[in-house]
Amino acid sequence: MPVPRTRVLRALSAGALTVALASGATAATAAAGFTAPASDVPALSTPHLAAAPAAAKKVVTKVTTTANLNLRAGSSTKHKVIRTIPKGKTVNVSATASNGWYKVSYAGKTGWISNKYTKVAASTAPKQPAPKGTSTVKLWVTASANVNIRKGSSTGHASVGTLPKNSVAKATERAANGWYKISYKNKTGWVSNKYVKTCSKGCQVDTGDYTTNRAGLSDRYFTKANGTDLYAAVGGTRRVGDIPKNSIVYRDLKWEKEGGQVAGWYFVRTQGLNGWMKASDLKRNSNAGTTNSKGYTRAQVLRQSNGKVSSSMLAAVPWDKEKTLIAAPAVKDLTRLNTAFKKQFGKNLDIDLAYRTLDTQKYLYAELGSYIAAKPGTSNHGWGLAIDVRETYDYSFRGKYYKWLKANSHKYNWTHRKNLEEYRSDGSKNPYAEAWHFEYTRK
Repeated sequence: MPVPRTRVLRALSAGALTVALASGATAATAAAGFTAPASDVPALSTPHLAAAPAAAKKVVTKVTTTANLNLRAGSSTKHKVIRTIPKGKTVNVSATASNGWYKVSYAGKTGWISNKYTKVAASTAPKQPAPKGTSTVKLWVTASANVNIRKGSSTGHASVGTLPKNSVAKATERAANGWYKISYKNKTGWVSNKYVKTCSKGCQVDTGDYTTNRAGLSDRYFTKANGTDLYAAVGGTRRVGDIPKNSIVYRDLKWEKEGGQVAGWYFVRTQGLNGWMKASDLKRNSNAGTTNSKGYTRAQVLRQSNGKVSSSMLAAVPWDKEKTLIAAPAVKDLTRLNTAFKKQFGKNLDIDLAYRTLDTQKYLYAELGSYIAAKPGTSNHGWGLAIDVRETYDYSFRGKYYKWLKANSHKYNWTHRKNLEEYRSDGSKNPYAEAWHFEYTRK
């Protein structure tokens, strides 16, 4: 805790003696050379010194002392002195009394100082009361520009975050001035209605962080034809337009209701994404083959355009309830790997994702960036020659499943690449680390 500096009086002018008396010292003690206590007026200075006034209609938040000042228990000289704040110290102001004194904290003590011997160091616009009259709503808002999320429903309130352009958030209240109360990434506050678009049915929604493609769902469908579309919102932007037939799709009724149900449309999870699909594009069962019946080789698959592999070269993983599609040449060795895994752990491998279309890769790359998603046209998922297992602890770098797969997958022509490991050779953290990604390597 800083030691307050005081001035030793060697000689007192008439003005200085007046200061000393005003601070509670007697003429005798001052003349005898005792230290004059700091006060609500400055030592060895004219008592008529005044600080620059705060800007009109501003709330003072910080002040700097222009003299050694007493910190008092109340907002006048009648209250006892708690301690001294030296000249030149800047302190935070938590309140202002009607007589202008400031409530401040210094060196672990809170009290009041006179405003006459301070200068304003910082101030803010006064908070404006929220307009009266709010109503409950059930809407989704999409930002048309980066918009501040504020503590209250006007620009007079502090910002607690930002709703980025094109991002969505759930709105629960509407103020009389049109502002919406939203929640976004653990932040709750108000956004201006001038910078958002609203939706009540078939809306784009924010389901939170990705867990798995299945996301704990059981209402399973498959796509009827190649080129099935996935939309951000009903009648809105198409996210993906090349989903192959027999692709696994899970209907998510909870988020369908949250987004506002629309007849003939389902809110679904597929391809590691979510969005809306036409119910007429879906069927209950897959008729995809589960073997490499035409004898395709890995080399033949690699000659296909990445993300546009012919559906005839894809096969469903036979022991997987989701019938996940991968390149047909990889099915046999993946099944061998699963047999060994099941012998070790008594369960099948949890395949989350495998073949990925070009549109899907483009979307993921734009959303996640290069640390997580490969550049479109380069991913082994685009040839169906890679799998992602679930992102759970047992499949993490410290999990028992990952450790076994890392040590044994190569025996079955699958591998976890070294450049995906948690740490680099120099011991630094690898920003491209992926414990869940394995690739097929048979020539």
